[in-house]
Amino acid sequence: MPGGMSVASADLTGVQMPVTKGETMEAENIRTLRHNLGMTQEEFAHRLGITVATVNRWENGHNSPTRLARKALGDLASQRVHPGQQLNNSIEG
Repeated sequence: MPGGMSVASADLTGVQMPVTKGETMEAENIRTLRHNLGMTQEEFAHRLGITVATVNRWENGHNSPTRLARKALGDLASQRVHPGQQLNNSIEG
């Protein structure tokens, strides 16, 4: 693999697709953060100001968060945010 990138296999609806270990780890980290906060994908999406579909794509490794979204995720992980409060209005990625 170019650049010394290692590849893992992820089962996505019965189809084997190669994904880098980094992408799989990022997806797992996002899912774990959401679970640790006790949120549904819908609640998590609302808190970040994004769509549920975006959260789903991140958690399944189909897309990665933008830099702005990563910052909002870090903010969410490091601070208590009041229920219903959004961290950012446009961080789709």
